[in-house]
Order: sequence, then structure tokens, then C-alpha cells
Amino acid sequence: MTRIIYKTPDFIIGYKPSGVPSQSDKSGDEDAMSALSRELLSLGESSELYLIHRLDRVVGGLLAFARNKKSAATLSSLVQDGELCKEYLAVCDGTASGGEMTDYLYKDATLGKAIVAAHSQKGAKESKLEYKVLDTTEYRGKPLSLVKIKLHTGRFHQIRAQFSSRNMPLFADKKYGSKHRGNAPALFAYHIAFDKDGLAADTSLLPNLDELPWSLFEKEKYEIN
Repeated sequence: MTRIIYKTPDFIIGYKPSGVPSQSDKSGDEDAMSALSRELLSLGESSELYLIHRLDRVVGGLLAFARNKKSAATLSSLVQDGELCKEYLAVCDGTASGGEMTDYLYKDATLGKAIVAAHSQKGAKESKLEYKVLDTTEYRGKPLSLVKIKLHTGRFHQIRAQFSSRNMPLFADKKYGSKHRGNAPALFAYHIAFDKDGLAADTSLLPNLDELPWSLFEKEKYEIN
């Protein structure tokens, strides 16, 4: 269930489950921003919220929202300058080695996918991330890797596309080539951190470690800092 994880007079950090839109969209489904606004109202507080960044509908995890226009401007500038720390946990196919990924991605609106392309491709944007391998295991005779990812850019489907392009699609990410069954790609926004102009947070939350594929790895392997 969507809920507030951390709250100050200037911003909140909320948890958005997989399958829930970050904000209202044409589907008309319940969205995280509306649910968090209602939670604030139930606490007798102002329900005003400003969306700072988004998560794909299929991705669960932490989202930051400003509570006034001044903090919205500050936090939005952090996102624009790449200074809002966003880290993810993911499970991908194969035995990953860790390191950096740099590609040019463009959004194919017809397919609803991000495509790795040459830098000269119209609309292609440079996309960077770094990742660390936390553990590896086998599932049904095939290797899987638990990885921690730090984004340096925030492109459409960036993590999903970059890992898939290296034959390491995320577990249950059928759109990007995974053969494993599941309700959503194994990708979770577990950590948000920032510190600017008096606004500071360093908040972490793990996915449900009793669910596949997270349950395939020992709990001690998960890093939350």
C-alpha cells in the first residue's frame, strides 16, 4: 500500500508499490500522489504535494514529493542537475560483473520501449549508471545476479534497457526479453538522498524479501547504505 516513509514540513518521501502510477494518468487508476495527499489530510496536515520525479508504473520504491513551491524549486533543481541520489536494487539474468554502463537511448513510442542506439540517432540521449554486484545464485539452472544500481541520468526505462542490451534482462521483465514469470520487473527504488538549502534526506527501504526473486538471496546480502 502506498504510504509515507519520511515526512518534514517541506517534503515527504513515500513508498509506491509496483503497478501504481506515480501521478494521475489517463488510466484513472489510483495513483501514489493522490494516496499520499489523502494520508496527509488524514493527519490533519496540508495535502498539497508537488511531484519531483517519477517511477515507471511497474517499478516499486521510494518517491520524493515537495510540500510547497519553494522546496519544489529546490528539489527540482537537484533532479535537473543530477544531484538527487537515486539507487535501485535489481535482479538480472546472468553473472554480472559490476561497473559502469554508458549508452545512447531513444524512446520508441510505438513499441513503448527505450532502444540503445548510436549517438547520432535523432532523439538519442546519453545514459549513464554504475552498479555493484551484491550476490549471485541459480534459479532453475540459470544464473541470476542481485545488483545495486546508482543512476547518473534518469532516462525512460534506462535501467531496463541498458541491462537488457547486455543480455542481462531484469527478472520477469518480459518487455525487455526476460523468460522468467512474474508480475513486474525485479527493480526497486530503495534509496533516496539529498542535501541542499536546508532540505536533507537519506532514506532507504527494502523490497519484500519474502517474494521472488528477492527471496532467492540471503537477507544479509542486501545493502541499504
